[in-house]
Amino acid sequence: MRKRSLNFPWLAIISVLFLSSPGLASHQPQSSTNEESAVRALMSQWVDAYRHLDAKRLAMLEMSDVEIVDHFGELHLPSGRNENEQLWSDSFEMVSRNTVPPSVTIDHIQFLRPDVALVQSSWQFAEGILLVDGQRIPPFLQTDTYVLIRSHGSWLVAVHNIQEKKH
Repeated sequence: MRKRSLNFPWLAIISVLFLSSPGLASHQPQSSTNEESAVRALMSQWVDAYRHLDAKRLAMLEMSDVEIVDHFGELHLPSGRNENEQLWSDSFEMVSRNTVPPSVTIDHIQFLRPDVALVQSSWQFAEGILLVDGQRIPPFLQTDTYVLIRSHGSWLVAVHNIQEKKH
């Protein structure tokens, strides 16, 4: 009897480690199509806010402690929604409202856990970015990777990594 009770904690620990192993995450049951639809809806809202240079909406679609790696490889750790909104606002300040919005494709969605999703997208700035001073950033492509977390029933961006594609 005693031998049995000693094995139970080890069995429980091994089970937890086995089920939470990143390498085995893909073997867990797929999240429902409802969750994928919710993730796609969030990404659609996020892209729409970006296309409209709407810093406030972007900040509302991101966790207050979002981590962002920009085009230059710089890590931004805003401390709250206001600082995050200011980060986006500062970025959009130099972009002309007449710039042609990028086209965006969601390339891949993977659920790492039922409440954590990895999203990869391709962005094409076919006409570049027109700046308020009349200059233009040349056309470019980028790959964005997002980690989304479902918190209190809503999906939010927790991590956003931007990488320009080299030709």
